[in-house]
Amino acid sequence: AMVLGYSRAMYIEFTKRCDIHSFLRCMVNALEYFGGVPKTMLTDQMKTVILGMGDNRKPRWHPLFEDFAATVGMVPKVCRVRRPQTKGKVERTVRFIEQNFMPGRRFTDVEDLNRQARQWCDEQNRRIHGTTGERPIDRLVEEQLGTLPPADRLAKYRFEVRKASRDGFVSYDGVRYGIPWQYSGREVKVRDINGFIEIYWEKELIAQHKKHSQSRMWVMCEQQYANLGTAQGYAYPKPLGIQIPVQDVEVRPLDMYERLTGVGA
Repeated sequence: AMVLGYSRAMYIEFTKRCDIHSFLRCMVNALEYFGGVPKTMLTDQMKTVILGMGDNRKPRWHPLFEDFAATVGMVPKVCRVRRPQTKGKVERTVRFIEQNFMPGRRFTDVEDLNRQARQWCDEQNRRIHGTTGERPIDRLVEEQLGTLPPADRLAKYRFEVRKASRDGFVSYDGVRYGIPWQYSGREVKVRDINGFIEIYWEKELIAQHKKHSQSRMWVMCEQQYANLGTAQGYAYPKPLGIQIPVQDVEVRPLDMYERLTGVGA
């Protein structure tokens, strides 16, 4: 959950994981929803943000989060330990979600739940806020948000590195997505965007799947094992040269080279 301090505009999103990649992906989605970047951001001292305190009592930021904050131009701050009241706006928002959004909510999967959450946020941001007496969407234009970086600069925070299995599958959120067998065993980049899972080898899109939420599913790609028999099952090209062992090379005394060159030691 994210709440802007002045307007009280809010954004919520549900995920299966609480790791740094999910956190940054949600951050990008939230900033795009608000249409800008706040000057500062206050969070808990969670591991996706801070790794601990240095000797000078300054935060040791998670390197990926620190890079993200620098890219979007936002100053991060953390609450004191066990002092949740220092970020009361978002704490009250979480209670508001628990009491007003979740009770009796019916959904088929996480994607469906997030579609409903986005619609609910739109409705709440158009209602009179109990504290300000104004609609958050009206105050949002006065929030003085910074400009969002270009989409290509934010794109890298949607990617996660995965190791493809030897049988040509990449695991993501409990689902195994197929890739062309030639990329088996390699490190690929995966991103979750617009309801699709995209898998890249370097900068090349090698597979795209509709996102599935049911765990332990196996989703094959088109012609996943095409021409596998022709290559005799080798996922990598056969070597063109052969390295010979050192012991097979004849060892000669150095004075032989000195006689050939006519140079003494």
